[in-house]
Order: sequence, then C-alpha cells, then structure tokens
Amino acid sequence: MSVQILRVILLLVVTAFLFGFKLEAQQVGELGSASVLREHYPEVLKTLKRLDRAHGVLLYELAIEGGIVRSSGTDLPTFGFEFDMIDRMTSIVQGEGEPKDVEIAEAGLTALGSRAAAVVRWGRAFQREVISILADHSVMHRSAHLEDAVALYHSRPSAALTSVPKNMDILYDHAFALDFRTGYADLDGFIWAGHWFRLAATEPFTDINPGVERKEGIDTVTNRYFSKLTYGDPPQFFPSEIPLAPAIAPGLIWLSPKAAMIWDNLSMYLEVLADVLASPDVPDVPGAIEAITDFFMDPELAVTDQDEWEIMALRHGIFFQGGYPLSVMTQSELNVDGHAAHFSSGGGPGLTIPGMPRGR
Repeated sequence: MSVQILRVILLLVVTAFLFGFKLEAQQVGELGSASVLREHYPEVLKTLKRLDRAHGVLLYELAIEGGIVRSSGTDLPTFGFEFDMIDRMTSIVQGEGEPKDVEIAEAGLTALGSRAAAVVRWGRAFQREVISILADHSVMHRSAHLEDAVALYHSRPSAALTSVPKNMDILYDHAFALDFRTGYADLDGFIWAGHWFRLAATEPFTDINPGVERKEGIDTVTNRYFSKLTYGDPPQFFPSEIPLAPAIAPGLIWLSPKAAMIWDNLSMYLEVLADVLASPDVPDVPGAIEAITDFFMDPELAVTDQDEWEIMALRHGIFFQGGYPLSVMTQSELNVDGHAAHFSSGGGPGLTIPGMPRGR
C-alpha cells in the first residue's frame, strides 16, 4: 500500500472524528487551564504545549509508518523515517515548526481512536494543572490542592487512568513489547526527553522558593532539556530509560503520590501505544489499543504498591532516565545498566494485557 493511500485513509478517519474531539476538548473545564504558568512562567507552558504537539505529530506519522512496514512484508523501518522525524520534532519543540503541525498533532491523537485520545488529552491537561498548582505562589497547602486536582481528574472515569501504579513489567512483556524502542531507538529517546522535561519542571517549584533562584532553576531545567536533543556525551544525550517520577521528581511524590502515579501510568501507557503503532506484527491496531486502554484504566489489574513502584523506578537508574534536574550527572549511580537491574530483581511471571494476543 502506498504512503499516499495510507495518508488519505488516516485523514478520512480524522475528518470523521475531529468534530467530536473538539467537543471533548471543550469539556476539560478548569483542569489543565494552567493559569499560573501562563501568567508567571509562560516559557514553561510554551514548551509543554510544543512537546504535546511534537508527540501528536509523531503519533500521526508513526501510525502511517507502521502501516507501511506491515504492508511491506518486512520488519524493517522505512529508510530515513527516524532521522527525518527527529529533525521535524526538534523544530517543533524549538518553536520553529509549521502551522500545519497543529492539525497534524490533532490527527495523531485521532489515529488512536476516540477513547485513547480522550485519555491522552485528559492526562496532559492533568499534568499541566499539577505543574500550575506547584508554581502558584499563593497556594499554602499544595498537597490538598493536588488531591483536589486528582479528584477532579477522576471525575471523568471514561478518560482517567488509575492512580495505583502499574507494574513496570508491562513495558517488557506484552505482545508487541519494545517494538518502538528497538525499531526507532532515537525517537523513543526523544519522547523520553520530553517526559524528563515534564517531570523535571516540577522540581524547581517543589524545592525552591519563589524568586530569582526558582527562575534560575527553571532555566537550568529548560537548558538541560534542549541539550538532550543532541548526540553528545552525558548529560547531553537522550534518556536511555523511560523517565519516572521517583527518579526525576521526588518532590512531587512527597506532595502527592497519587498525582505522581497517574503521571507515570500515562508515560507507560504512551510507550505501549507506540509499541502497537510501530509493530510490524500487530494484526488489529484498534483492537490492541482498546485492550491497552482497558488494562491501564483497571485499578486492580497488574498493579503494585508505592514502595515497589519507587524501588523499581530507581533500579532503572536516575542517570539513564536523564539525570536529576538540578544537578549534573555524568555517569551512572548504579553498577548495572538500566532495565538490566529491573530484570535482575526477581520479579514474578510476565504480564499479559487481556484482549491482546500473547505471542507473535
């Protein structure tokens, strides 16, 4: 199937759902308004929005790329796809993207289907609201405000992920596990750099009082994020493990473990979605996405407790997840690398997402 035909098919799907998505977005209400960020830290908000846009563009192009690879009869990614996407996404996050990127990013969410798109939209809105609460100079009891945000987030059960942490084994043991990471390692690293920024942006607000030092901390986080979009030596490199709150945003966990757990569940959800879109073997992309969404929204399936979640995240290495936001790390704090520590932890049997095929 040609690239042109696949694009036409996807655009037809977008046209069918786009009006419904606009109505969905209008129902977000106050959650995600990020008014404090808009007033006091506009550059942080701009970067967050550009990251969302770049990720949406990737989802759109990855949906097309996955279809091309599956129809080609080979497992090989399209030549040049990854390098072109890295350049394109870098331009977007640097504020140099094209006007059409806004619509393409919307189409990328549409490619997930209406339900998964709503989950991603609501999760991103929640993240912006959390950062805005942390940044608010007038908030005296931030933990209480964060709990209110969690409650409001869960007031839309059709779009809210569970606040109980999912077992990280799901990243390594589902039917299409690691297909995105192995096929498009630099693109995965680019997305993880964005995850790092979102988490890292909370640290100046949780650790530094309002004033000059806080703004300097925000500048440090922002500069370190953009330095990661290169192929230099650490810490100027893409994260090689998915950034998670226990490693990158301990201040957020201290104030609201539930908010941090929702945050990490969203990051893992997006990773598994990317595996499905990129996989050369998935027989039914919409069906697999529905099964993934069911899995991540289930508050009882394959969950773990807070201590185990924190320990497992740290075993993946702070260094490999991008490094602590406010201090430079040039080498690993561990004596093993990344997910090797996860595998050596003696975890239980592998996980299966109900509704998804177990083998290939």
